[in-house]
Amino acid sequence: MKDWNAKWIMFEKCPENTTPVFRKEFCLEEKPAEASLDICGLGFYLLEINGMRVGEELLQPAFTAYDKTVLYNTHDVTDFLAAGNNEIRVTLGNGWFHEPGEDCFDFEHAVWKNHPQMICRLYADGRVILRSDSGWQCREGKWSYNSVRFGETYDAGAEEKEWRQAAVAKGPGGLLKKQKLPGIRIQEYREPVTVKDKVYDFGCNLSGDVEITLEGKQGETVEIVYGERLDARGGIDQTLIKRHGDIPRNQIDYYRKGKDGEETWHPEFSYKGFRYVQVKGDAAVVQIKARVFYTDLQTAGGFQCPDVCLQRIYDASLRSVRTNFHHIPTDCPHREKNGWTGDAHMSCEFALLNLDMEDAYLQYLDSLTDCQWPSGQLPCIAPTSVYGYNYQSGPTWDAALIFIPWQLYRFTGKTEILERYYEAMKKYLHYTRQISEEGICRSGLGDFLPDEAQEVCPAGMILSCFIMRMAQIMEQISGILGKEDGNEWQTLAAYIRKAVIREYYGSCRITESYLSCVLFFGLSEHPEKEAKELAGIVREKEYRAGGGIFGSIYTLEMLTKYGYLEDALRVAGQKECPGWAYMLQDGGNSLWEHWNGKQGSLNHHMRSAIGAWMFKALTGLVPEECEPGWRRIVLRPHVTERVTGCRAWHRTPWGIVRIALEKGRLYVELPEGVSACVHWNGKPYEFTGCRELQLWETTE
Repeated sequence: MKDWNAKWIMFEKCPENTTPVFRKEFCLEEKPAEASLDICGLGFYLLEINGMRVGEELLQPAFTAYDKTVLYNTHDVTDFLAAGNNEIRVTLGNGWFHEPGEDCFDFEHAVWKNHPQMICRLYADGRVILRSDSGWQCREGKWSYNSVRFGETYDAGAEEKEWRQAAVAKGPGGLLKKQKLPGIRIQEYREPVTVKDKVYDFGCNLSGDVEITLEGKQGETVEIVYGERLDARGGIDQTLIKRHGDIPRNQIDYYRKGKDGEETWHPEFSYKGFRYVQVKGDAAVVQIKARVFYTDLQTAGGFQCPDVCLQRIYDASLRSVRTNFHHIPTDCPHREKNGWTGDAHMSCEFALLNLDMEDAYLQYLDSLTDCQWPSGQLPCIAPTSVYGYNYQSGPTWDAALIFIPWQLYRFTGKTEILERYYEAMKKYLHYTRQISEEGICRSGLGDFLPDEAQEVCPAGMILSCFIMRMAQIMEQISGILGKEDGNEWQTLAAYIRKAVIREYYGSCRITESYLSCVLFFGLSEHPEKEAKELAGIVREKEYRAGGGIFGSIYTLEMLTKYGYLEDALRVAGQKECPGWAYMLQDGGNSLWEHWNGKQGSLNHHMRSAIGAWMFKALTGLVPEECEPGWRRIVLRPHVTERVTGCRAWHRTPWGIVRIALEKGRLYVELPEGVSACVHWNGKPYEFTGCRELQLWETTE
């Protein structure tokens, strides 16, 4: 804190869950040529200077394990200041820093929980002219309740109390660091497509909130309820998105009018996952529109194919990833909003193909390592303070610590990313010895959430295979970084592989999940034979999906690898339950948690790896054969009766790569300095720049 020479401050007497407001008045002899403000307000802050809101970002700063790391934001405030008298106001919401009530993830018991508090410093023309300290004033704001999960209560006519003196706070405990990942921004405004009995249908699953304009008398109150399902009477049904039984409200806002006539309001310190909004109360709704917002991840790739069903699945996968990224990759935008590690690594490759994820993933990984125990053990959600170390954590989820940095390296070519997390990865692999016996691990989740009617491979098999795969990756990382422990990881991987084969290979029921796992992890003694068996099982099931979040993707990838792409495409495009296309009925635009949609969430990204499979399978892109950072690209294009072409692009560190396959021709456009090798009918084609290859003759 000595570098800031500022104080954390709080409003000690502020009623519980009421927003504290801080202000500082100051005078400037002249308007500065340049001015900036560094600020951290926990949980979230609303910054205003001279009555004007500063910044377009919402719910700042990003969520972290506050006892380890605290992020601050820097705002250019030049245009907000004036010669003469000026005023800064900061309103604080609870956010994740001060969970207001009991939830099933124990955030109300977080070690960092305290009064909302802030710290800031103002620069003008290169020097600090103002800092937060006990000279600031504070009073109660107009929010009498606010929770990132449960909603907000706002009284527009609340009496403004007298200003009091702010108190110096102890601070959250973590080190202050500048936030690098993008902020949350509004991506679109959406009008409802229908309204019936004050229930507004916005046509598809969203994350954000609503802005509402009301007509009525002073003191009239409305209740705004959010959800993704309707009950039998047409009202909002929140049953499946409630995980907080002791809380009487969930995704509900209350607004009390401050004057007669029209007023417009939107929430400030929460977000919701919803398709439907129900408004209850006496005030008349003049206008309502959804504010769709999430982390402002810039587009870095895209994919189009002529098959409408497959394209819808791809688009829904991407929307599920986007709408579940609010500072961290969350599992769902309503019930939990947790950064589940398994969900995160399953969608990682797909996200990187389409979005600029580097800063966002680095921050997420920093939070994960902040939460790692000295033993190496990891929680299943990050950030976390209490929850997740001894329930649902295990190799299938913990692999995020190794899989995500490895994917980042492949996409960026930056060895410093691997170096940044190497010690944490090493510590984790050493920890796996504690949860394994004779090479087999049974601690954690297996092939998670299959269709209820389908049997999956034993949990111990896939858990152990995950440790083996992590060790194999660590062997490669060790070589890349010039470490001396590569033999340790090679030996560990070989030991586990031998143990898994001894324990499971040839002794399990021959199911889709089992065969896909055997082939994916390289356990098979007869891969061509077992790939044929896998294709046979898929056909017997009439191309219905149904494996868990791992096995269902491994099935698509292994069918593709061994020459059964047409079968894989039929599985991917299956419109009956269970299947990805089944999720998109009735205007759906996001993927579900459960195959049947009758349980859990209707907006989950853990099944979105189908998008990465589609991108790779149809363009022929083989990331494993490409040089890290995309200096050299390898393509093995595929064509089937169902999909005869596609178009795709990706922004590499060197520029944009474009791929188009249609009417028998493959067109590839490469940035300067990037080379490619196209494999077709057993023959390699080497080139740079732009190249068009006639792969086969068509009658068109």
